Amino acid sequence: MTLYRYGPLRTELEEIRLVHLLPGRFEDDIRFRILHSPFPLPVTPPPRANNFPVDSFWTSVSWPWEIEETESGECILFNVVTGETHTLQTATPSLEDALEYQPRYEALSYTWGDAEVSELGHVDGGQESGEPFTTLGLRPNLASALRHLRYVDETRVLWIDAICINQEDIEERNEQVKRMTNIYTLAWRVVVWLGEEFGDSKHALATLRHIGRQLEATKSGRIIAAPNAAEPQLWRNDHSPSFDQRTWDALLDFVERAWFYRIWCWQEIKLGSRHATLQCGGDTISWDKLWLAALCLNNKDILPSIRFREKCRHIVFLKYDATGHPMSNILDISRSKGCSNPRDKIYGLLGITPAYFSSSIVVDYLRPVEDVYKEAFLTHLNATKRLELLKHCDLANRQIGGPSWVPDWSKTEFAAPILSEQLSSGMSRAWFTYSEPDVLEVIGTQYTTIKTVSGPASKVEEETLLAVGEWYQDLPNKGTYATGETTETAFALTLCMNRTRARHPYSHFLGTPEWIATLRSYLRLTVASQDDAIYSARETANTIQKIRGRRFFTTETGHMGTAPAGAQPGDSICLLLGTYAPMVLRRTASGQFLVVGECYVHGLSDAVGILGPLPYHWTTIIKGDALGRPTQRFVHLGDRQETLDDPRLDHLPSDWERVTYERMPDDPAIFERFRNRETGELVNYDPRLFPEALEASGIALQAFRLI
Repeated sequence: MTLYRYGPLRTELEEIRLVHLLPGRFEDDIRFRILHSPFPLPVTPPPRANNFPVDSFWTSVSWPWEIEETESGECILFNVVTGETHTLQTATPSLEDALEYQPRYEALSYTWGDAEVSELGHVDGGQESGEPFTTLGLRPNLASALRHLRYVDETRVLWIDAICINQEDIEERNEQVKRMTNIYTLAWRVVVWLGEEFGDSKHALATLRHIGRQLEATKSGRIIAAPNAAEPQLWRNDHSPSFDQRTWDALLDFVERAWFYRIWCWQEIKLGSRHATLQCGGDTISWDKLWLAALCLNNKDILPSIRFREKCRHIVFLKYDATGHPMSNILDISRSKGCSNPRDKIYGLLGITPAYFSSSIVVDYLRPVEDVYKEAFLTHLNATKRLELLKHCDLANRQIGGPSWVPDWSKTEFAAPILSEQLSSGMSRAWFTYSEPDVLEVIGTQYTTIKTVSGPASKVEEETLLAVGEWYQDLPNKGTYATGETTETAFALTLCMNRTRARHPYSHFLGTPEWIATLRSYLRLTVASQDDAIYSARETANTIQKIRGRRFFTTETGHMGTAPAGAQPGDSICLLLGTYAPMVLRRTASGQFLVVGECYVHGLSDAVGILGPLPYHWTTIIKGDALGRPTQRFVHLGDRQETLDDPRLDHLPSDWERVTYERMPDDPAIFERFRNRETGELVNYDPRLFPEALEASGIALQAFRLI
């Protein structure tokens, strides 16, 4: 029996291979043809028309009614008090919806799974040897997918990476990976293979379909009830589904399937989500309905399992891409996604990252992993002028070579990076010089030094909170913290990284008194407390993600915080321009610095460590923009007026002016827009935080050579 031999793809025709899966019964041998097909880039489709004049109806709609446009383009009249919804008539679909590209094929998204070949697929025809067929080895999960997906009486045309790319030809593989964006975007449909039916997967899928039918997602990020929903209250966060234990067990088992946590699958479903279908055994569900169900469950105030909430959260992330989230957030999420080749932590994202990033990355599977990651870091830094990605550095858990300032994305784990909303260096840009091959010089200030560290919190979710009691015993014996709060209050807010209703007044977060009560509940936990009701709360799951694997520390200045497990007494807490969180740096014998990792320090948010505390009667809040992305506001407590202007800074220099907020692809997570009146230069950082401006104000800065 002859093994199939790949013929070269003709680059001048932009060829791809397509699998023509031949019809057969489930138990028949798997037979297919592999055909080359030209794949020219399509013409740009016409812009989608605004089929419904939403703006014209605002004047005729008053509270509690609002008009919401769903992600599918429908307009719905929504009562924000009762949840009642009504569909409004819209025009016919735009031309964009009717476009269909040739060749017509379905793109398969699946996990490769076990590396051993389980059976041989029969490749029909096209061989010079004259034999009726040749063979190609199939891994178990792909063989199972092909048996479940093939039709009994007609051919099905698929693009399947393991078959359509000659995996032994690195040059071809490099080229085809660059084209993955178009391959999945232009597919007639993306078909997701989740695996065979087992356990109670059929019941889980039926439950998720039911939940999804009750809901609509709006373009403003809200979940509302679907018109004519059988359970019109299911959309509410405080409405707990009345599921029995069998249903919860089936749902947890289902959302733990490997497909949801592979990095390539994230890109594939995002690129092809318009008509994507997920299949488990013989059962199917549309991607939109499954995602809506996961989002709804993730948002519930109470769930029976921390693990289930965490899994739902990562399914929700599968809709994220560069159109709504900065590059740093995309890389936050990618830490929880697995892949067989560590280079794919970057290459597997190129279809959902900004053009400045994807167009600059050279796909080369022969390059050392650390060089791939260094290129990604420097590409982001040069475009955004931010050191955001330093938050992914973790010296103690590093598995690759290269300098400590290059993040190691090779390790896959659920991790919660420090919140961008700290703004510990304000709205500043990074000032840096890269000296090949390993030195990155940056500007900032060394604020304080770590004095004590406690033991690390367990990464086992059911044990993480037990560290809170141990840390509490290490608190300084003082009644008042550096911020003027009690030490107990400061410790409670350190655990949640000040994610409170006071700082996020337009959110559902807990208030400070509630966090103090929550802390006291944590302090009562023991090894035998795994069934405690506190574990069902949404904010408990968030707290566990913020402290798992981290250490509590105190500083020489009397501050407290949490840091990566590698932090040690004597390490420096530094505020680097162009970062959102303080960095833990370790001085070497040569006077250079290793990046230990990012940290949270209570009381050093909002550039307090650089500019000093806010004046009396002033505070800061985080407020979402039109699409819910965070922005910073300063609030005068006397009249509650919000302003963009930091009361600690002088007026803008005469040659600079603030301009309208508009998000660009290379903008960081939080920014403001300024323009130079003389040159016309647009920047996303405050010119009053330039090094020369800060030093003129008497603020001492220094250079750090990171290695």
